[in-house]
Amino acid sequence: MRKVVLRWRLSTIEASKELSRILDIFDRFEVLAHLGVSPVGIVQLAEIQVKEGRDIYELDELESFQVMEIHEESEDGILASILCSHGLAKSAIELSNLHLQPPYGLDSKSGMEMRVTGLTGAMRRFLALLRVVLPPDNVSVITMRGEMVNGWDKVLTKRQQEVLSFAVERGYYSDGSELTIKELAEEMGISRSTFGGHLQEAERAVLRKAGSDLE
Repeated sequence: MRKVVLRWRLSTIEASKELSRILDIFDRFEVLAHLGVSPVGIVQLAEIQVKEGRDIYELDELESFQVMEIHEESEDGILASILCSHGLAKSAIELSNLHLQPPYGLDSKSGMEMRVTGLTGAMRRFLALLRVVLPPDNVSVITMRGEMVNGWDKVLTKRQQEVLSFAVERGYYSDGSELTIKELAEEMGISRSTFGGHLQEAERAVLRKAGSDLE
């Protein structure tokens, strides 16, 4: 089981035609819950902050979105039901053994972040799809097997756990693997030197612990 945190920078979002148009209309578009799934799309409960001079119903002009109902308006924004048929969200919902965890959404200052939990095979398929549809700038993979139980949280930093887990997940240590540190670093959206440094320290920590356990 894996939990993956996906992040897209604002510059990446702006390069996507439809998502950039959302940011033209809204300062923030945050999905709080999934109310239902149909062949057409996903009914999302969203909290939306509309830019001054714009209107929430401009969302209907986009191919993948439709305002279904406005529930309330406050200083925090507009709470509304939105029908979303965008390929990114639909893929995360429709893939079996995968769970897209609200809240997630777009922000005109920080870009977009999504959290996905699922079985290894389903996660691999989803990440492969993302690299075609909208490659994330950063992928943080977190093991779900309970670091607090097996004690690795005391041996490895959180970032070392993420990097090592990702390398194992991608098959870096498999016999005959041709994956490089550079390729793994690019997939996680960090520099080669940063990834390599974390991975090297993680490997040393694992070997030290293994050696200690064998004494």
